[in-house]
Amino acid sequence: MTSCYMCDSPATSREHVPPKCIFPKGKDVLEGFSFRRNLISVPSCDTHNSHKSKDDEYLVFVLSCAFQGNKHKSRLFETKIMRAFKRRPHVYTTFMDSLQPIQLVDNNGKSSESGCFKVNLKRFDNALRHIACGIFHYTYGKVWLGEFKVITAIFMEMKASNSPDINERIQALNKEISSKLNHLDFIGENKGIFKYKLTPPKANQHAIHMVFYDEIEITVLLFNKSV
Repeated sequence: MTSCYMCDSPATSREHVPPKCIFPKGKDVLEGFSFRRNLISVPSCDTHNSHKSKDDEYLVFVLSCAFQGNKHKSRLFETKIMRAFKRRPHVYTTFMDSLQPIQLVDNNGKSSESGCFKVNLKRFDNALRHIACGIFHYTYGKVWLGEFKVITAIFMEMKASNSPDINERIQALNKEISSKLNHLDFIGENKGIFKYKLTPPKANQHAIHMVFYDEIEITVLLFNKSV
């Protein structure tokens, strides 16, 4: 009997990795074709598939709101996200905790108005953990039962007294990770939406470097505390 990619429970379905909602449907793509080609899927139990759909929805919302990203991300926000917002405004309002206006200034000094909100990192990290464990299972055919850590520079610390220093360190760490993985090729059928690099196993530690919509970089470290 096939087991779930996240646990030892019997698999009852298959889970897309990343979740299918990350990939725009044909009707939401300006070019008129679908990016949902040859998506990765792994065996899953009910708990680790349908029961996490709300976190998947939250993930795609947060990614679509990031300042980084290509035209497909912008289009996804204008179509899928706005339709969902109109259908269930009470749900999407809760996604934007502590929403406040901010002024952005680009490299040319041009100012524009935008907004920022508090990200629920527990939900965000949980969605990324499932993707990383799904890729691990897809690659090695095993369940990852160790620890994990999510590293990304798409968020900004706004309230700490040393916010600039914190944000600068995170940006530097993200660049260092990208630089160290330059020798690896990206994997993915729909690279304009999602692609990833998986480091070779070293002392039972792994790094899965993901890029969403060409510019949103997220790395998930899989490790054991005993290592």
